Amino acid sequence: MKEYKLVYLNKGFSASREKDLVKAEEKINEMTDQGWELQQVVSPDDGVGALVGVFYKERKL
Repeated sequence: MKEYKLVYLNKGFSASREKDLVKAEEKINEMTDQGWELQQVVSPDDGVGALVGVFYKERKL
């Protein structure tokens, strides 16, 4: 069974898209170090440029 987690990848406001991407990359690396696998990156239509990562890990029954 898979366990899913949604995580904001670039929390906080940054005026630079480049800084947002660096934050996102750091958060992705942090989550994968904890055993989560990245399934997808989503950019919701919220007008603020937030990025959300969809992560999962296999849970043993």
